[in-house]
Amino acid sequence: MNFIEALNAFIGRRTEIVQPGQFLQGQLSAAAGGLITVQLSSSNYIPSSQQVTAFINNVTYVRILP
Repeated sequence: MNFIEALNAFIGRRTEIVQPGQFLQGQLSAAAGGLITVQLSSSNYIPSSQQVTAFINNVTYVRILP
């Protein structure tokens, strides 16, 4: 089992993804082909919810929230 396959077990869960200079928090939507897709919730910094895709090679760590 590789990292992408492990992430697929957590689709639909709230997650935090850290990249150099960027922090994403939202619901894990997909993980395939070297990409992670997260549905971001609206906040003070993001006026509406958005879907963001990150390259797995640029991710420092992923934290799955309870």
